[in-house]
Parts: sequence; C-alpha cells; structure tokens
Amino acid sequence: MIYGASDTGKSFVTEAIDYMFGARKLNLIPEAEGYSQILLGVELPDGSVITLMRGPSSARVKVYNEDLRDLVYRAPDLDLSAQHHAKNSKNLSRFLLDRIGLDGALISTNDTGGTKFLGFRDLLHLCLISETRMVSKVPPVLRTVGTSGQTAHKSVIKLLLTGAGEPAADTRPTAGQRRVHKGKISLLDTLILDLQGQLDPHGRNEGELTEQLRRILTQQDTGAASLREVTGRHAEAVARRAGLSVTLSQHDQRLAEVGDLLGRFGLLRSQYESDLARLAMVNEAGSLLGYFRTGTCVFCGAAPEHQTAGHDQQETTALHAAVDAESTKTEQLLADLHLTIDDLQMQRLEIAEQRTGTQVAAETADQKIAALEIELQPLQNEAAELMTARSKVERELGLHARVQELEDVKAGLVADGAQPGGRPSGSIPAATLAKFDRAIEHTLESWRVRMHGGVFYDQYTAEMTVGDRARAGHGKGMRAVLHAAFAVSLADYTLQKEHSHPGFVILDSPLVTYRQPGVRTTDDADLPDSVMDHFYRDLFNRFTGQAIVIENGDPPIDIVEQAKVYMFSRDRRDHRFGFFPAGSETLP
Repeated sequence: MIYGASDTGKSFVTEAIDYMFGARKLNLIPEAEGYSQILLGVELPDGSVITLMRGPSSARVKVYNEDLRDLVYRAPDLDLSAQHHAKNSKNLSRFLLDRIGLDGALISTNDTGGTKFLGFRDLLHLCLISETRMVSKVPPVLRTVGTSGQTAHKSVIKLLLTGAGEPAADTRPTAGQRRVHKGKISLLDTLILDLQGQLDPHGRNEGELTEQLRRILTQQDTGAASLREVTGRHAEAVARRAGLSVTLSQHDQRLAEVGDLLGRFGLLRSQYESDLARLAMVNEAGSLLGYFRTGTCVFCGAAPEHQTAGHDQQETTALHAAVDAESTKTEQLLADLHLTIDDLQMQRLEIAEQRTGTQVAAETADQKIAALEIELQPLQNEAAELMTARSKVERELGLHARVQELEDVKAGLVADGAQPGGRPSGSIPAATLAKFDRAIEHTLESWRVRMHGGVFYDQYTAEMTVGDRARAGHGKGMRAVLHAAFAVSLADYTLQKEHSHPGFVILDSPLVTYRQPGVRTTDDADLPDSVMDHFYRDLFNRFTGQAIVIENGDPPIDIVEQAKVYMFSRDRRDHRFGFFPAGSETLP
C-alpha cells in the first residue's frame, strides 16, 4: 500500500505501471527530470522473477531474467516492442499473455462473429484502475463511454469468468481490406526507408550500438569522477588565489597608508626643527640686544629714566627662560615624532616583507591553477567527445527503435483485417453470472458496505447494479467502492477457479471520496470500524492475488504493522519524502 500527503507522486506510480505494461505515453512530472530508465519487477506464475526496463519515451521494453534494482547497462535477455501485434511474438503483450496462459486466446469484436487475438491491455483496465476511472460513471468492464470496442470488452469478461475464449473464425481479409492494408503498408515502407536513410551507412547494428552505449556510459561515469576530482582541486586553488589577491590588496592599502603617514610626519618633523632653529636665534638675539643697546628697553619698552640698575639683565633672563621652555616642549614633541616615524618605518618593512611572501604564494597559486587547467583540458575534451558519441549512438538507437516499431506495425497489418466468419459463441452461462454476483456481494459484505439489496452484473450492458440502482446512479464515493469491489471480486473469482488472470489489482483512491452513512471516525471502541478498516483487512487476509492500494488516508495500525506499506510524507525527516527522493538522493 502507498498512502500519504497529496502531490507526492502516488498517482504517478499507477501511471508508471500502466506505461510499463504497454501504454503509449507517460506524462512525466518535473521530479522525473533526468531519469533514463524505469524498472518494474514481475513475479511470473511459475515463481520466477523478471525485470522490465523501459525508457521514459521508448517504444521498446527490455526484459531481464533476474531481479534488478539499479541502473542496467548489460544487454537484455529479450528486447520487445511495447505495442501488441497478434502476428508478431516479439512484443510485451504476447510475452506476458504466454506466461499467464492466454496467448492465442480469441475475443469477439462484433455481434456477427468477428474475432481478434487477445492483447494484454484488453485485461489491464480490469486490474489497474486509475483515480479517474475509479469514480467514472463508465461501467468497470468498459474503457470509454462510446460503443467502440464494447463487444471486445464484454468478451474479455466472458473469457475470465468461463476460462474459455471465442472459437476461431475465418479471418481472411476482404478485397477492400487488402487494398487499404496495401496502402498503409506502402506508406510504412516509405517511412521505414526514410528512417533507414538517416542511419549511418557504415554504422553498427542495434546490438553493437547497445554495447557501445554501455561502454560510453561506463567511461562517462569513470571520467566524471576524475573530472569532479580535478575540478574540485581547481576550485580550491582558485579560491586560495582569490584570498591571496585580497591579502595583497590589503598589504598595498596598508603600505599606502603608512607612506602617507610618513610623508605627513616628515613635514611635521621639518616644522619642529625649524621652530627649534628660530627659538635658538631668538635666544641669541636677545642676549645681544641686552648687552649692546641703550635707551628704551627692547623687552618691555621702559624709558631710560624709568629703568632700574640691572634692568637689561633681568629682561634677558626672562626671555631665555621662555625660549628654553618652548624649546624643551618642542624637543619633546620632536623626540616622540621620531619614535613614531621609526615605528612606521618598521611597519613598512614588515608589511613589505609580508607582501613579498604573499606575492610569491600568489605566483605559486597561479602556476598551480595553470597546471590544473592543463590537466582539466583533456578531461573536458574527453567528456565532450563522449557526450557527442553518446548522442550519436542514442540517435542511432532511436532510429533503429522507430524502424522496428514501424516494422511491427507493418507485420500486424500484413495479417490483420478480420472478416466476419460466423456467429458469436454465446453468452456467459447464467450459473456463472450468479456465482460472480455472489462473489461481489461477499466482497461488499466483508467491507461492511450497505447494499440495500443484491448485486447483479448485466453482461449485455456491462453495468453493475446494487439493489435497485445501477452503479452509475450512485455518488462518486459509492461508485469508487463498487468499482474496487468489482475488480477485486473478478480477480478473486478467476484465481480461485484457476482461470488465467494477471494475478493483481491496482486501486488508485478507492476510498478517498467515500463516507459510510451514519458512521463517523471515533475512538469509542463500542462503535463499529469504518468501511476503510474492513476494506484493508479483507484485502490483506482473504484476497487471493496481489493488491496494491494508493490512498490519501492512513490505513489501520494492524495493516501498517503487517502489510508492506509506504508513506509519502513530503517531509525529509519523516518516512519517505515521495515517489521520487528529495534533495541530492538518487533512484535508479
């Protein structure tokens, strides 16, 4: 069982299984980007396990006679077309039908006795029910609303319930059919020739190309590892060189700052030295003026008559004291400035030495980067060459696959075009229908579904009636449950009778829209369990085949503990994120 949050790829599982069993196209979701192989393990009736492998857009299915769960490189044990062709056994449909004992079985195509060979996809819609078909008003036996193919669909039910197909009829094509087929074959021949013209005339055959692709993929894996290792070392070297460039820039900036400070402090030192010279001159001039001049005092401006004895000596002494004080202060400032200049010069020398070391390291890093780039070049060239070769081989393989597909269609046309050759062999016996009706009733009763009457399958309208109301007349929740019951009962009845059947049912959202009348979810042990609980327990304990259920709601705890259950949570820390892994995880 698969259950959990919406938008986690649950329904994509159903679509992928349908694609692996021969659907023409798989609508990929964004999370599937980059995946090149889809693997599906199948256990055959004899107990052996095979693995089917198909590309997301491939018309071929590879068969491997073992259980594989990783990327496959070796040549397959069988290479089959994904499309059914009655006259060509090299297709998936004929292969699977042969394994379940239905290859060569005939089903009716019209009411006048026309028949065709059964295809596996004639059975699959009865085993694999998508969410859309689960709630559709179209009867479970039919694929679409229209009348096309209804006779064949009803004939398939007859084949499963009775274990016998239609008798062979004269299927030789009419003259008109032969003319139509001739025109189609002529067109196919033209297309095949055109595709063959696009193939390399000196190229290899499909088997050799497959082997070549395997070798290229192996080389790519090996080369990618080497390329990643060298690229990592190159990135580290470039990052280190960038760091050294930043360090060099910082050294240059600091050297410029120190040089600017030394220039400014040099000017300041010159100013201090000039000031000291001027003070010395003033001191000397004051002494001379005090000894040699008479008259008005040059220091204080006193007239001679107001000067006392020794006045000139007193004034000269005061000048000397002032000059000495100023000189002492200036000399102290100059001494401090010399210390600062010496310290800056030491810093400049240290930074210059550091810059030289960094410059040497940068040159070494440049050499290492150059050497790594030389080492990278051949690896990059080899990777580009391998990618070119891979693209060419994959293109050639694609052309071969397309040619084979057209050849398969042509082979089918050669022997197709059945002509009515009698009457239908008859309807499903009433006793068989009654037993089948009881089987559906038993299933619904086991699920605790309220029916308000018996169950009847009308083989002529292909409709299923419960009580007095056809399935199409119920709401979509009840329609889904009835569709699931029909598919499960059909498989169970067929397998118990030992008739041929694929042996599994895949039910997408059979219960998501159903709510049992008058019952609500509760923890009260006195209230009955829901239909959902009985649904899961009945499938686990009684169903003869394999059942895969895809739902949003949680199953009962006992089913979680005993059955194989996957929860898609969209939470990287809780259970499984979704069908596709999250983050850097990978799946084959």
